[in-house]
Amino acid sequence: MADDDTTRIVSRKSSVGAGGIATSVVGKTPGMGSADHDDSHTRLYRPKRTTLNSSDVLSGASAGDDFTADPVVGWLVIVEGPGRGQSVTLGYGMNGIGRGGGDRVTLAFGDEEISRHSHAMLTYDGKGRKFYIQHGDGANLTYVGDTPVLQPRELTGREVIGIGKTKLCFVPLCGPDFEW
Repeated sequence: MADDDTTRIVSRKSSVGAGGIATSVVGKTPGMGSADHDDSHTRLYRPKRTTLNSSDVLSGASAGDDFTADPVVGWLVIVEGPGRGQSVTLGYGMNGIGRGGGDRVTLAFGDEEISRHSHAMLTYDGKGRKFYIQHGDGANLTYVGDTPVLQPRELTGREVIGIGKTKLCFVPLCGPDFEW
């Protein structure tokens, strides 16, 4: 397959290209294609998504994300604690927050009070166009303002989330007025 980041539809009905692989280039928009790609052997291949963690942000690396695979729905901006001034992106569905690198949102800025994995979970419900936060598997609590998160709680924007010694400002992009 090509080394570029073009989404491709691979089908046995298409003309055979280089390497004996039948491909049709359809651009980077999901759901594109035509009626001649409806057989049971048609497959949609997207480039692999690469994510940034906090150490990449500090080193100035760029994401190179495939926008159609996981468009940004909001951000968490570190307003207090290690990593102050940095931001991390949020995607559709469940966004696990931890410092160990295995979560969708990695806060590896040196705050040892943040659990390595799933300290908290910030969810974007694309159908309902709402955000929610809930406590994860961490031993330390998650706070919105000064209130501990003991059950899922809706977020509307600009709330300050406390995880360990770190305070994060929640900035939504998607919601009632905008959706990808």
